[in-house]
Amino acid sequence: MSHLSEQELSFFNSLFEAEHGVKDLTTDTKISVNFNLPDKLNGLLNNAKLTLLAEVGIYQLWFPLEFIVDDKGQVTPTLSAPEVIDTKGIERSWRTPNLELQTEQYLIISLSSTGVLLQPKNAEETLDKEILLAFNLPNNEHVVISAKPVRVTSNGVAAKIEKICEGEDAMRQYLFDIHKHHHAKLYEEENITTDLI
Repeated sequence: MSHLSEQELSFFNSLFEAEHGVKDLTTDTKISVNFNLPDKLNGLLNNAKLTLLAEVGIYQLWFPLEFIVDDKGQVTPTLSAPEVIDTKGIERSWRTPNLELQTEQYLIISLSSTGVLLQPKNAEETLDKEILLAFNLPNNEHVVISAKPVRVTSNGVAAKIEKICEGEDAMRQYLFDIHKHHHAKLYEEENITTDLI
């Protein structure tokens, strides 16, 4: 975690300075919520790009955290499905085992948010250029990714995902759901630690 400079600290202090005559909430055990945010905070939360980090076993879960401010000034924090990172050895996106997702020309046998392992349906398929993969997840969410083959292995063609053109959130949710299914023991409450980054 990085430290803030004096200028950054000063900026945050000015955002949270109490107005004269306002009771110090730290002396009271009650917490109050005000749905009408000061303009300074409203702008800060609208542009905030925060991530909630949770650790389960050897995995890190990076949850995107956004603040939605409605027209009445009410702030709603929203978490999206996390990126699952395998920290054992080289840190990389967790890859699903034993898939059978179908595209027009390939069978997807393994998938992460950064790469894919493919088996071509046609032996003469050219693998020297970027390919577009369109497929449906088991819940019928449509995903389109652009991938570049990097090597041929005995298991298939490994390709790096260059861009997720459609269905990024759905794919991240799908990968997270499979991870939870395969590692259910890790998701028991006592095994999870969290930090706000």
